[in-house]
Amino acid sequence: MTILSTALGTVFYLLQAVSGESGYAQNGDVEDAEPDDNSLLLSFSCYSQLEVDGPLHSLTCAFDNPDINTKLTQIAFLFPQWFSSGGKLPNLNKLQDIYFIKKKQFLLIGNSSICVKLGGKNLTCQEVNIAKIVKPEAPFDIKVIYREEANDFVVTFHTSHLKKKYVKQLMHDIAYRQEKDKKDWMHVNLFNTKLTLLQRKLQPDAMYEIKVRSIPYSEYYEGFWSEWSPSSHFRTPEVNHAGLSLLYGPLSLIIRRLWNNCVRNQKR
Repeated sequence: MTILSTALGTVFYLLQAVSGESGYAQNGDVEDAEPDDNSLLLSFSCYSQLEVDGPLHSLTCAFDNPDINTKLTQIAFLFPQWFSSGGKLPNLNKLQDIYFIKKKQFLLIGNSSICVKLGGKNLTCQEVNIAKIVKPEAPFDIKVIYREEANDFVVTFHTSHLKKKYVKQLMHDIAYRQEKDKKDWMHVNLFNTKLTLLQRKLQPDAMYEIKVRSIPYSEYYEGFWSEWSPSSHFRTPEVNHAGLSLLYGPLSLIIRRLWNNCVRNQKR
């Protein structure tokens, strides 16, 4: 009978890594467990979100092979310190193909071992630093305001991280394109929440789509790009041909007169 067909289910373990000690030694089952030949099959990826719900942090994991989710039951996180303090083992929430938990007691300094256990003694672990796998929350509320007197567009948006204690420094990626150009995205990176787009660099009388995402950008916190914000749309104004005629009409007359004078001087 293969590992995937076992009825004993699966348990995720989050184990605190302590310098000079094995994180597994705090629990007998984990200490005795040995890696399984199917470790590649059980490989998974995780990201953290700090202060995602007030003081609560979250950790989200997913198997790299989505088919394995149909074979697994009874999944939970295990924190060794809770056993010494009599803490209760929390339930791991499942949402489609991802597994996540919200808690205050995440180790934010140093490495942790995240393990997945199948059956009795089959174990696959990864060493991670919670502070280095942060995925920010997506920006929101993008607004685009056209300033006719300046011939530009002012883009603003909001991010919940401005009010957070930990991950406050972010780099933002603003992407925009004409709606008819499905792949031709233009990108601008910035560290604040305001961008100015010059009208002369955009096509006249065109509908544009714009969106933004964020990534940690500091000496300590690192991680992944957030999800894209909901898109916003704006239209550029038409070219004012009447205004151009008023501007270039007298100019063309001056140029014509200068040309005629040059021709006369050459004939002399």
